[in-house]
Amino acid sequence: MEKLEEKLKGYEQWLYQQELSENTIKSYMYTARHFVVSYQNLSAYHLRDYKKHLITNYRPSTVNARIQAINKFAEYLNKRNLQLKTVKMQNRYYIDNVISNAELHKFQQKLLDHHQIKYYMIVRTLVCTAARISEALLFQIEDVQYGYAEILGKYGKIRRIYFPKTLRSELLQWCDAEGRTSGSLFLNKNGVTISSRGVETMLRRFAKNYGINPDVVHPHSYRHRYAINFLKRKPKEIIALADILGHSSIDTTRIYTRLTANEQYALINSVVNW
Repeated sequence: MEKLEEKLKGYEQWLYQQELSENTIKSYMYTARHFVVSYQNLSAYHLRDYKKHLITNYRPSTVNARIQAINKFAEYLNKRNLQLKTVKMQNRYYIDNVISNAELHKFQQKLLDHHQIKYYMIVRTLVCTAARISEALLFQIEDVQYGYAEILGKYGKIRRIYFPKTLRSELLQWCDAEGRTSGSLFLNKNGVTISSRGVETMLRRFAKNYGINPDVVHPHSYRHRYAINFLKRKPKEIIALADILGHSSIDTTRIYTRLTANEQYALINSVVNW
């Protein structure tokens, strides 16, 4: 077991050298640790058994995420020949669990009415910048003053994220009211940067209290809403949107040309009257 722990420590250091995000490293480490505890060593037989276990117990998206993680571990151990193939997924013709504009406006107003200004500002920042929550929590007050932030994203790429004028004004007024002129933009009650899990937990709690579906207030929902609204106003600017979102392939961005699940259901109900 000591040798396995040594391998895992070495693997973690190697992942950091690959300049992967903190969340990706945590996910990869969780998968590797679970695998070595269950199977002790990486072999073709054990990997096949592990894949069967995943397919039996998890959704295809989770299966593929775990397979990608264990393949990374195999790469670290110089056992690329043992890497697993991901499972094929049926194409989705809708985007699920995306907050509507009506729900967004209601949620923002409720946060203001209940004096939850910090969380209002977080929601406003996510939906006006298309930032991932991990990126937004890196924002500094100085970034808002400059009008943009430059964030080291996936695969070591620098992504510039702009603060629109209206958002910039709101954020600076809020910071000024709190007497803050520098440092991390979003702090918890202890004065340190709030965690992404803390944000998601609180947003879900507020949504339940305000009579809003908690499944649509997750932090990534606002990035989806930004993209959908952008294309509705500028349908020919999909390449620009891909750059704004930091997508390496425009194919990833094309999903936003589709209806949300709720929009698709409403369309069906409006058409099917025979």
